[in-house]
Amino acid sequence: MRIAIGGISHETNTFSTLPTDLALFERRGVHGGEALIPAFAGTRTIVGGFLDGARSEGFEAVPTMLAEAAPSGTVTAEAFDRLTELLVEGLREAGPVDGVLLELHGAMVAENARDGDAEILRRVRDVVGSIPIVGVLDLHANISDSMVALADALVGYDTYPHVDMYERGLEATAIMTRIVRGGLRTARALRKPPLMPPLSKQCTTYDTPMRALIELAHQRERKPGMVSVTVAAGFPYADVPEAGLGVLAIADGDQARAEAVADEIAALAWKRRHEFVIRCTPVEEALQIAADAPDGASGPVVLADTADNPGAGAPCDGTILLRGLLDRGVQNAALGALWDPRAVEICRVAGVGANVELLLGGKTDDLHGEPLSVSGRVRLLSDGRFKNLGPMNTGAETRMGPTAVLAVGSVDVVITSNRVQALDAGVFLSQGINPSRKRVLVLKSSVHYRGAFEPLASRVVEVDTPGLSNSDLSRYPYQHVRRPIFPLDAMV
Repeated sequence: MRIAIGGISHETNTFSTLPTDLALFERRGVHGGEALIPAFAGTRTIVGGFLDGARSEGFEAVPTMLAEAAPSGTVTAEAFDRLTELLVEGLREAGPVDGVLLELHGAMVAENARDGDAEILRRVRDVVGSIPIVGVLDLHANISDSMVALADALVGYDTYPHVDMYERGLEATAIMTRIVRGGLRTARALRKPPLMPPLSKQCTTYDTPMRALIELAHQRERKPGMVSVTVAAGFPYADVPEAGLGVLAIADGDQARAEAVADEIAALAWKRRHEFVIRCTPVEEALQIAADAPDGASGPVVLADTADNPGAGAPCDGTILLRGLLDRGVQNAALGALWDPRAVEICRVAGVGANVELLLGGKTDDLHGEPLSVSGRVRLLSDGRFKNLGPMNTGAETRMGPTAVLAVGSVDVVITSNRVQALDAGVFLSQGINPSRKRVLVLKSSVHYRGAFEPLASRVVEVDTPGLSNSDLSRYPYQHVRRPIFPLDAMV
């Protein structure tokens, strides 16, 4: 039994002004052929799960191509066509295979494919014919009817922060084995209630409606005849008709069973829709909490800059919270990370120990704060590479690009050349900063920070900063999402 593995993954924020071209994919990684296996072997990633699953299930994993890019704006037609061409070329070169395992995202939007993941599946299906295709999707997938029709099974993450990617890779390999060797025929039912949850309330680590939906899905998965149940919260910053929560139930040949489970979970999601609405802490109030944080507390106060989250396609160069910390003279604080390649180069030329003056951040748009004129001392320069040691993407390498730590007043700012979300403590530890000893941490993240940083924190504050990943969806000029849809529309 030979199973091809590969994929293309991107979460597209259609409101972003940063187009996603081939260079952005190459920056995160385009792994082709045999290079794919050593890049992911031993990691707790989707492909790491594919590889370990292949060993445990006793089949040969045949590498094709995997491409990923940091969340950003619409994928260019050139990048989309080139990457899908590489993927299908890899499938052709793989020779006869019994199935295809794909890492996708579920919220990709390209210039020439508004439902990007469905188009990837369509192009793969055109090459491989009727053999089974099983894909793994992000919890933020905007699942479409076309995606469900083109794949034999789609399996979504159960956690946010995403700490179960490896397990979902294993699950996908087990389903593939059941299809190829056991003759499993999947009956699939998708339900899309008119509900588009804000990102922060999609979290599953505390008592949220999303957690309740996942728990119900797990209960129904254990019922006889069920294969898999996915609750995808959706990605609300993709302005497409498919945006929003989706429930995908897969049964062993029994369509009525799949339909009933999907209906039940979708009904619970709709019943609890008002619990998805979130009110974040106003900026001034959050800054006052930071200023009042006592020394020697049980951990730092974490200010989550949720609206400048690069993991949701925001630029990661917002200055509003940094300006507030400096204006208030907040002591022993750190911010990670702020994207500003120009500032990194100025620090690099000046060298470690030098004092520099520069305009920091605010260079992408006018939504996240203006460039901030600062004076500071270059504390450290590095290549920005580290291995993730926390619960998310464990063992995988993060590439922040050339990185500088600039001490501005009493705030250590980690400045990077690549846009990186603070989902692992390595953002600080790799740069000589112990986050647990800081009084205040500013993290550009909506939820992923919770996996690594919530255990360190004395308090977590979700801040209502302006930007491209704000939780108040009424601030966005939607044109293509289904209407009416909650919470954009008042629905009884």
